[in-house]
Amino acid sequence: MAGLQDIRRRIRSVKNTQQVTKAMKMISAVKLRKSQERLVSLRPYAGKMRDVAKSVVGRIKGHVAAEQLNLGPEARLFLDPREEKRIRVVLVASDKGLCGGFNANVMKAANAFLDTRAKEAVVLDVVGKRAVDYARKKGFKVHKEYLGIPLTGLERVSREVSDDAAKQYQTGEIDALYVIFNEFHSAMSQDPQVVRIFPMDLDAPAVDAKSETAHLLEPDPNTTLEALLPRFVETELLRALLESSASEHGARMAAMDKASNNAGEMIGKLTLTMNKIRQASITNQIIEIVSGANA
Repeated sequence: MAGLQDIRRRIRSVKNTQQVTKAMKMISAVKLRKSQERLVSLRPYAGKMRDVAKSVVGRIKGHVAAEQLNLGPEARLFLDPREEKRIRVVLVASDKGLCGGFNANVMKAANAFLDTRAKEAVVLDVVGKRAVDYARKKGFKVHKEYLGIPLTGLERVSREVSDDAAKQYQTGEIDALYVIFNEFHSAMSQDPQVVRIFPMDLDAPAVDAKSETAHLLEPDPNTTLEALLPRFVETELLRALLESSASEHGARMAAMDKASNNAGEMIGKLTLTMNKIRQASITNQIIEIVSGANA
């Protein structure tokens, strides 16, 4: 059995660890609040933009001469999906660990999706050091790496990826853009998602060009869609990045809270063991004193 000195040393070590986990929990809570505020603000905007895109696509599909429209390259990202021979995938993970199953879950989703594709048919962008490690382990050639990106830098990443991917689609280098990320529900719940950003499966019903809503699209549906698409793709990517950021901090906060509680339980058990040893030692000393006095 360990002596009193060893147990005291272990208690001090666990207490130091507990201080670290409590500090990390507090830091993650602050970062989660900031990420969640931006995410909650963006979600209605992204949802409304999707509705507008569906409406515009429906207008074009319902046009009497839709097949004669001279659709630009941006509009064709919506309306002309093609066979996916080569795809671009944005894998979003974290730069650091200690966040429970956050990275493991998103990597599992990436495995399930990418295992069905040939490695040479995937153009992989990675966000976060854990995503870089995954790509190297699996033997994927990384197109671009985004490491240590702060919350304020996510817009730049989404804009850069969307612009570059749109150019690749127009030149035929890729046939689709996907993003793999953790969708945020709460600090205790995050679900990995695989979402195709474009071509979008909008399933918009055809809208009669002569309907009363025709005046809502100026100067015309095609021009409206041309202006809408770059912003739409950028917004969808930004939403995925913010979802992942909030999920990471929520998962880390929950993991550190559990670690702090476990440390508290371990300290309690070690303290109880230490007290038992001290009590047994004192009892033995009393017995020795009494025995000596009787002798």
